[in-house]
Amino acid sequence: MKQNIIDMYNANPSSVGQILESVKELNVIPALLDSLPPFLALDLAYLSDNQKLMNLESWLQEKLKNQQQMDVFARQCLDYLNQKISVESQRQEGNLNLPIPISVEAMSAFFKTLSASSISSAMLDMVKEVQTRCSQTFPKLMNVGNQTAPGTEVSFKPDIEEEANLYYERIYNGELSLDAMIDLLKKLSVSKDSREQDVFACMIHNLFDEYTFFPKYPDKELSITSILFGSLIQHRLVSYVPLGIALRYILEALRNPMGSKMFNFGVQALRQFQSRLSEWPQYCAHLLQIPDLTQAHPDLAAFIQAAMHQEGQQQQQQQQIKPGENLMVDSRAGNYQAAIVPFTTVHIPPVPSDDDYMEPSSAIQDKILFIINNVAQNNVESKVTDLLEVLTPTAYKWFGNYLVVKRVSSEPNYHELYILVLDSVNSKLLNTHVLSETFANILILLNSEKTVSNSSERTLLKNLGSWLGRMTLAKNKPILHKYIAFKDLLLEGYDTQRLIVVIPFVCKVLEQCAHSHVFRPPNPWTMAILKLLVELYDYAELKLNLKFEIEVLCKSLSLELKSIPPTSVLKNRQPQAAAAATATTPYQMAMTMGRNSITGSGAGYPGQGAAGGNPLLQNADLESSILSESMVPVPNLAPYIAFNPQIALYTTQPAAKRLVLQAFTESIREIIGPVVERAVAIAVVSTRDLVTKDFVMETDENKMRKAAHMMAQNLAASLAMVTSKEPLRLSVVANLQAIFLAHGLNDTLAEQAIILTVADNLDLMCAVIEKSAMEKATMEIDEALSNAFMNRKKHREQRPTQAYVDLETYQMSTYMNTLPPALRPKPTGLLPAQFNVYEDFLRIPRVAPATTANGSMMDRSGRMESNFNYAGAAASSGLDNSNNNSLVMAATPGQQPQQQMPQVSAHMILERFAQYITELEKLTSQTNVNSVNALPQHSDIRTLIRQIPMLALASFDKTEAARTFAQKVVQLLYKSEKQLTIEVYVILLEHLCEVSPNVGTLVTSWLTHADDERKYNVPVTVALIKAGLINLPEQDQELAILIESGRKSAIEFTVRLIRACLFGGYPLVTRHEFIASLEALNSIRNHSESVVSLLEDLMKTPEAKERGLREQLQLYFAEWVRLYQHPASTEKTMLAFATQLSQQNMFKMDDISSLFYRVCIEVSVEHAIKFKMMPGQSPNLAYQPMDALSKLIVCLIQVSMTEGQMDAVAHFTRALSVTVLIISQHHEMRGQHFDQRPFLRLFTCILSDLHTVEQSIQPLYLPLLTAFSNTLYTLQPKHYTGFTFAWLQLISHRFFMPQLLLSENQKGWPAFQRLLVSLFEFLVPYLHTVELQVTTRMLYRGTLRVLLVLLHDFPEFLCDYHYSLCDVIPGTCIQMRNLILSAFPRNMRLPDPFTPNLKIDLLPEINQSPHILTDFTTILEETGLMKEIDQYFETGKPPTSRFLKDLPGRLVMDKGNSYRVPLVNALVFYVGTRTIAKGTSVHQGPAAEIYQYLLTELDSEGRYLMLSAIANQLRYPNSHTHYFSCVLLYLFVEGKKEIAKEQITRVLLERLIVNRPHPWGLLITFIELIKNPRYSFWSHSFTRCATDIERLFESVSR
Repeated sequence: MKQNIIDMYNANPSSVGQILESVKELNVIPALLDSLPPFLALDLAYLSDNQKLMNLESWLQEKLKNQQQMDVFARQCLDYLNQKISVESQRQEGNLNLPIPISVEAMSAFFKTLSASSISSAMLDMVKEVQTRCSQTFPKLMNVGNQTAPGTEVSFKPDIEEEANLYYERIYNGELSLDAMIDLLKKLSVSKDSREQDVFACMIHNLFDEYTFFPKYPDKELSITSILFGSLIQHRLVSYVPLGIALRYILEALRNPMGSKMFNFGVQALRQFQSRLSEWPQYCAHLLQIPDLTQAHPDLAAFIQAAMHQEGQQQQQQQQIKPGENLMVDSRAGNYQAAIVPFTTVHIPPVPSDDDYMEPSSAIQDKILFIINNVAQNNVESKVTDLLEVLTPTAYKWFGNYLVVKRVSSEPNYHELYILVLDSVNSKLLNTHVLSETFANILILLNSEKTVSNSSERTLLKNLGSWLGRMTLAKNKPILHKYIAFKDLLLEGYDTQRLIVVIPFVCKVLEQCAHSHVFRPPNPWTMAILKLLVELYDYAELKLNLKFEIEVLCKSLSLELKSIPPTSVLKNRQPQAAAAATATTPYQMAMTMGRNSITGSGAGYPGQGAAGGNPLLQNADLESSILSESMVPVPNLAPYIAFNPQIALYTTQPAAKRLVLQAFTESIREIIGPVVERAVAIAVVSTRDLVTKDFVMETDENKMRKAAHMMAQNLAASLAMVTSKEPLRLSVVANLQAIFLAHGLNDTLAEQAIILTVADNLDLMCAVIEKSAMEKATMEIDEALSNAFMNRKKHREQRPTQAYVDLETYQMSTYMNTLPPALRPKPTGLLPAQFNVYEDFLRIPRVAPATTANGSMMDRSGRMESNFNYAGAAASSGLDNSNNNSLVMAATPGQQPQQQMPQVSAHMILERFAQYITELEKLTSQTNVNSVNALPQHSDIRTLIRQIPMLALASFDKTEAARTFAQKVVQLLYKSEKQLTIEVYVILLEHLCEVSPNVGTLVTSWLTHADDERKYNVPVTVALIKAGLINLPEQDQELAILIESGRKSAIEFTVRLIRACLFGGYPLVTRHEFIASLEALNSIRNHSESVVSLLEDLMKTPEAKERGLREQLQLYFAEWVRLYQHPASTEKTMLAFATQLSQQNMFKMDDISSLFYRVCIEVSVEHAIKFKMMPGQSPNLAYQPMDALSKLIVCLIQVSMTEGQMDAVAHFTRALSVTVLIISQHHEMRGQHFDQRPFLRLFTCILSDLHTVEQSIQPLYLPLLTAFSNTLYTLQPKHYTGFTFAWLQLISHRFFMPQLLLSENQKGWPAFQRLLVSLFEFLVPYLHTVELQVTTRMLYRGTLRVLLVLLHDFPEFLCDYHYSLCDVIPGTCIQMRNLILSAFPRNMRLPDPFTPNLKIDLLPEINQSPHILTDFTTILEETGLMKEIDQYFETGKPPTSRFLKDLPGRLVMDKGNSYRVPLVNALVFYVGTRTIAKGTSVHQGPAAEIYQYLLTELDSEGRYLMLSAIANQLRYPNSHTHYFSCVLLYLFVEGKKEIAKEQITRVLLERLIVNRPHPWGLLITFIELIKNPRYSFWSHSFTRCATDIERLFESVSR
C-alpha cells in the first residue's frame, strides 16, 4: 500500500486528498508519515491537521526532538516551504497538475516550531531567509505572525495599494477620524476576506515604511501619525516582530533632543499605549534611561517606573499575549522576562526616605546657582556660608542632581573645587545624595545605546568615573561590591562587546587610587582589577584607544604594564552570544535586528511610495538554485543605498528605488556563495600553514588564535573584494536592466540611473561580501587550528614551566635551521616585532575613502560613505561579528549612517596630542643640546616628532586634525625662546604640512599674512625661512607695506631679520629676497639709526659690490630660460644665443664664469625647492630652469668646439665644480632637510643633452664623461650621504655607465671602477650589521641591480676588476661577491660542472691566464714582503730563518689584533701567480710551504681570510681557477688540523647555499671534494655533527 501511495503521489502531486481519504480510516497516519518521502509526508500532515485528524505543530515538535535528525528534518521542512513558494508562482501563471497549496496558518506553525527548536544557528539563519521569501509571496503572513520585518520587500496588487493609500488620504484630510480608522483596522485584521486582509497588511507595511520620513511631516500630520502609531500597539493590531519594530521606533524617536519633532512624536505615541507598558519591563528600563523624557515628562516617567515594578509581570504577559504572538521565541533563550540591559552589576545606593524632599523655588535655585558659579579656591568658606543659608536638607536631592548632571559630568577641571565645597558643607546626608545621583547617572550612561556610538557621552561617563573615585577611593572610602562589582562589570562589557564604554570608566575610577593611602597599589582589590585589565589588554583585541587608557592608568599609578601579571579569566571564556540569540520578546528581537529592518522609499505620507511586484522573485527555479548554492545571509541594504538626487528616474518613479534594492540583493546572492567559499579556502590554507610555522614554539594559544584571526580575516576579505567587484558590477547591471525592463523602464533615464547607481553603491555591496568572508574565515581557521590550540592549552596546564614545541610541524619542516637567526623560532615564542607582522594586517586598508576639503567623508553624490567596518573588530565597530545573520549598523533610520572606520575618535586624538606636546615641552626643557641635528638618532624627542603626524593620520578627518595640531604648534612656537624648542616645533610643522596639501597652504598663509606682532620673533622667523614655511617674496611685500605705514615694531623686526639672514654664519638668502623691504627702509633711513646702520653695512659687503654683476647675470639666465621655454625655439636659435653669450667678456675670466654658473644654479635650485605644485600641473614645471641650465651648458660646449674661443672640457669641468660647491653648501646647511632632487635633475639632464649631441661632439664625448665621472667621485656617498640615492642613480644611468664601458680601448673602465669601489667602501660599515635599516636595504638592493646589469651586459669588466672589487666587499656579503666571481667572458662557453668524469685538465681554456687590471703589488712593496717573496722563489729557500715564523704577525695591523685583509688577499694572490708563471706543481715549491704554514699557524680568523682569498680566484675556466682549486684540495688532504679542513668546507659551502649564481670554479672544486674518494670527505666527523648539517651536505651533493 505504501508503494502505491508513493506512485500515486509522484504521478499527480495534487492527489494528496485522495490518499488521505484512503488511509484515515486505518488510523495509521502518524506511523505512516515516518516511512514516506518528505514532501508527501508533510503534505499529508498538513491536510490531516486541516481536517483535525492530528496536530501539525505537535507532530513537528516531536520530530524535532531527535537530536541526530533535527537539522535534516528542518532542512526538509525548508525545502518543502520553498516548493510551496514555487507552486504559488506557477499557479498564478495558470499551470495545472501542481502540488496542493498551503495556508498561511500552516506556514506560521512551521516557522514557529522551527524557530523554537534547538536547531543549529546556521539552520536558524536559513529559516529567517525562507520566511522572508514567504512574506514576499504571501503578504497575509504578516497578519498571522511572522518575524520578517515589515520593511522587507512585499508585493501588493495595484488596487490594494490604491485602497490603502485612499484610507490614509482620508484620515489626513479629516474625512476619517482616528477612532474610525482604528475600528476599520480592527475590522480588516479579523476579516475572513483575503482582499481585506491584504489591505490591512498593506496599510501596516506602508506606515512602517514611512518612518524614515516622519521628520519631514508637517506638525499636524505628524501628530495624527503618532496617535495612530501608538494606537496600533494599544489595540494589539501589530504583534510579533512588527510589534517589536514599532516599540523600537518609538524608543529611537524619544532619544532625539527634547522639543524636536520626533521627540514629540515618541511622547504622543507612548501615551497611547502606556497601559500596556507593564508587559515589557525591559522596555521600561530603556525608557527610563532617556534623561530628556524623565525631565520633560516626570508624570510619564513615574508611570513607567511603577509599571516596571508591577508584581506578576510574567503571568500578566502570558494572559495578555494573543495566540502565536511569541512565534519566534527561542526555546533555548531562558526566561521570557530576561532583561536586555547590558550591565547589571551597577546598583544605586539607597538614600534616607524620612525627610520630605522637595524642589526649591526658582528664587532659591537662582541663588544657589549664582553661588556655585562664583565659588573659587580663595572664597570657598564665604560661599559655603552663603550656600548653607539657602540650601535646606529638603533640597539636597535636587542639589545633588544639579551638581552631578550639570556640573560634575561636564566640568572635570573643577572636581577638586566641588569636593572642597562638599567637605566644607560637611553634611553626610548631602554626600549620600550626591553619591546616589552619581551612581544613577553612571547606570544610565553605561546602559545607554548612545554611549557606545557617541564619544561625548563616553566623556561624560569618564568624568563621572573620575568624580566617583575622587569622592570615595581618594578619601580612603571603598566602593562597595554590591553597588559596583568592577571585575564583573568588565566581564559584562567583554561579553556584550561594550568594552569601549566600560574600560575608560573603570580606568578613570582607579586613577584616583594614586591619591589614596589605602587603595594605591599593591592593594589587593586594586591589583585584582588591574590584572583583569591587563588580560583584556593582551587577549581581548582592544582598539588602540582602549589600550591607551590602560597604559595611562598604569602610568598614573606608577606601575609598569608588563610587571602586572594578567588573570586567566578570559582564557576559557568566550564572549556571550549576541542579544539576537536570546531575544525572547518582540522588543528584544527588534533591538537585535540592527538598522537593517525597514526603509522608506520616498518622502510624503504613508502609501505614496509603494512598489509593485518583483517578477524575478517569482521564478521558482532561480530561488531554489540560489538557496542550494549559498545560504550566506544577506542583510537589508535599504538604509544604506545611495540614490543620487540628480537622477530624474527616482524622482518621477519612486517605486524604482525598491527595484534597485531587489536587484542588489539578488546580485549579492548570486556572487557571495562561490566568492566567499574560494576566498576563505585560500585564506585559511595560507594562514594555517604560516601560523603553524611561525608559532611552532609558542605556548599561548590565545596569541596564536589572535594572529590567525587577523591574517585570515584580512586575506579572505581582500581576496573576496578583488574577485567579486567586477562580476558583482556586471551582475547588478544585468539584474537592474531586467527588472527595469519588466516594469516598463527601458528608456535613457533608466540606463543613466543604472550606471550611476551601480557606481555609487558598488563598494557597499563589496563590503557585505567582505564581512561574510571575514566571519566564515574566522570560523574555519578556528576549526583548522583547533588541535593546535588544544595541544598548547594541555601543555600549559600540565607542564607550565617547560617550553612548548610543535614536534610534528618542526620535524616536517626542513628549513627551520636554515633560517637566519632573526627569523628562526625561539623557545620563548614570537617576539613583539615578529607579532607586529600579524597586527599589520589590521592596518592594511582595502578601501581608501576620499576626503574632501572640509574633511567629510563624502562621495560624489554628497552622501556619507557606507557604514561597514573593514577592520573586523567588533568591540567598537558597527559590525556584530557574533551574529552571522545580519549586519548591525550604527546609524539609525532617519539619519545618515556614520562612518565607522578604524580611526581613533577626535576627542581621544586631542587628548593624546596634548599629552605628546606636554611631554615634548618637558624633554626640550631638560635637554642641553641646542640643535635637533645634535640629538641622538633614537632620542625621545625625535620619536615624539614622528608620532604626532601619525596621530593626525589616525584621525577620522586627518586634514582637520593636522590643521588643529598646526594651529596649536604655531602658538607654542612664538612663545618659545630656546633654540632647540624652536627647531622642534618647526620640524613638527613641516611634518604636519605633509599630512595634507591644504594644511601646508594654510600654515604658510598664517605665517606670512597674519597681522600679529607676536610674529616679530627673529629666531622663529629664521627657522621658518630655513624650512621653507614662509613665502619670502610675499613676506617681503607685507613688511614693505608695514614699514611704509610707519609701524616701528615692523621696522625694527625687519632690520633684525635682514641682519640674521644676510650676516649670519651661513647666509640664508640674498639681499634680492628683501628688495621691497630694503627700498621701503631706504625711504625712511633718516628716521631710524638702526636702518642707517643696516644700509651702511650692506654697502660694505662684497655682495653689494657684485650686486650689479649678479643682477646682470640673472638677466642673461632669465632671458635664456624664456627662450628655452618658448614653443617656437629651435636648436639653431638656442645655439645663436649661446654664441652671443660666449662672446661676452665674462667667459674669458674664470671667476666671473664661475659666478654665472653659481647664480644660474642657485636660482634654479631655489625655484625647484619652493615651487608649490597646483592640482593638475605637471611636476616638470618645478624643474624648467634646471632643464634650461643643462641645455645652456651643452650649447656652450658645442659653441666652444666650433668657435674655439674656450676649452670645452675646462668650461664643462668649471660648471660641474660650481655645482659641487653648491651641493656641499646645501648639504652642510640643510642637514637632514637636504633635497637631492634638483641636483639629480640637473645631472640627468646634462647626461641626456650630451647624448643628444654626441655625434657633433664625438672627440670630446669621452673626456666630458670622464670629467663627469670625476665629479661623481668627488660627490661619493662617503662624503655626501644625503646625495647617496641620486648618486647611485647617476652612476648607473643609461647614458653614463654603458657609454664609459663601451668606450674604445676600455678607456672609461678605470673611471667606472673607481666609482664602484667607492660605493662598496660606503656600504661596508652598514653591511657588517645583521639587521639592515630600510634605507640601507634599499641601497643594497640598488647595488645588486647594478651588478646584475654588469654581469649580463659587461661581464668582461667584472672579470678584469674582480680582485679590486672583492677586496672591498665585506665577508658577510656572500651573494654580492658571487655575482662578481660568476662573470665570464661572453665569447666563452662554460662546460657543465656536473658532467660525469669531466676532465678539467684537458679544457683548452684552463692554461690561459685571465686579465687582471688591478694593482695588487703596491701593498706588498710597501710592507717589504714582495722583495722577500721574490727572493724565496728565486732561491727556493726562505730569505731569512724567521721569514715563515714572522709572516702571520706581519699580516696583522700595527694597532690591534685585526688582520689587514687587503694584505692577506695580495699575499695569497701574488704567491699563486708567481707559482703559475714558473709552472711549479701545487704540492711543491715556496707556495706550498707558505700556504701550509699559514694554514697551520694562523688563528681561525686569519685562516678564514686566507681561505676566502683563495676561494675568490675560483671563477671561470682559466689557469688561476685551476691552480687555486688544486691548492684548496691539496690543503684539505695535507692539512693536519681537523678544524682547518672544516674551515675549508665552510668557505666553500657558505658560497653555495646562497641564491644563484654560483661561480663555475667553486662548483667544480666542491664537487671534486665530496665525490672523489681520495679526499675521504664523508669520513670526517664535522659532516655528521648534526642532522641538519648532514642533510644539507646531501642536498648540495645531489
